[in-house]
Amino acid sequence: MLRWSRRLLMGLNILNWVFLALFMIALVAISLRPDLVLDAIAGAKPAIDGGYMLDLFRITLLLCIPIAIAAHAIFTRLIAMIDATKAGAAFTIGNARRLRTIGWWLLATQVIDAAYGWLSFEMSRVSGEVFGWQPSLTAWLAVLLLFILARIFEQGAAMREELEQTI
Repeated sequence: MLRWSRRLLMGLNILNWVFLALFMIALVAISLRPDLVLDAIAGAKPAIDGGYMLDLFRITLLLCIPIAIAAHAIFTRLIAMIDATKAGAAFTIGNARRLRTIGWWLLATQVIDAAYGWLSFEMSRVSGEVFGWQPSLTAWLAVLLLFILARIFEQGAAMREELEQTI
């Protein structure tokens, strides 16, 4: 199971960077030829401030950069935890630190998601179209869970060291 999880995480990390590259290509394309996007917006909804919508869309694409960095940090730390577990060292200070770091990165994604939420509401307001977004209580709970698990792993590592010293 761990082997497949590791492969899945590696594949997801590759996809993460592929999608970031595609989003950055889109950002460059709309920056080089904003007239095409502005014409499309004007054709669909002439009353919309196309320049403002284009700026909101650019910001949305720029938010992909920190999300990709966070995803990479999460994936690589999960892979390192799998490797440590396969080596027989699950409850270690290193894994506790990795869990805490994953928690911070997941928290960062939630803050960025809130920024995306504002952007989607603003795009909906300007365009009259619905850009879907809703906050995720589950993700916020996952952040809390990761910090708790990191503390549990620290306790487990301390108990393990104490046991090893006793023996």
